[in-house]
Amino acid sequence: MKPTPIVLSGVQLSAEEFVAVNFRLWRARPRTRLNHWILGAAVALLGVSVGLDLYQHGQLTQPSTLVFLAVAVLYALFRAGLVRYQLRRGYAKNPTLQQPVEFTLTATEIIGRSALGQFSGKWALIRRAVWVQPHWLLLYPTEAACYYLDLRRLQPPATASEVAALLTRHNIPQPQL
Repeated sequence: MKPTPIVLSGVQLSAEEFVAVNFRLWRARPRTRLNHWILGAAVALLGVSVGLDLYQHGQLTQPSTLVFLAVAVLYALFRAGLVRYQLRRGYAKNPTLQQPVEFTLTATEIIGRSALGQFSGKWALIRRAVWVQPHWLLLYPTEAACYYLDLRRLQPPATASEVAALLTRHNIPQPQL
């Protein structure tokens, strides 16, 4: 008996969801986490330095430390805002992301259809899948591009666990965020 294809119809990513999903991916990257750790340590050390200066002298004797602390905090806020801005801009420039897509997952391939056309690819082309909670699955045929599958759009009787089992059968790594 041939397995029933899994269908996700009307998958459409809003700008807000695109920013939220990709911001989570950005924050989870090892280099981003390292940068946040270093920045957090610098802010903490500068904060302790300002606090000790105030405690020991009753006033700020090294105003440059406070300036460095302010710059570090502003940099952290600016960096997060800049990433969100760039993601919004990227979404606005990509009409493909703004079109509803119907995905069909068969035992051998993934098929996508939208007003812009159709694509298909064998499961062997998918390098990895990333589960972004609570309901997004990203399938990466390359490191730079992915298919966004909204698991809320699964057509019954299909379930997310069936999708996970299909990916497992094809030995596709599936980290979760």
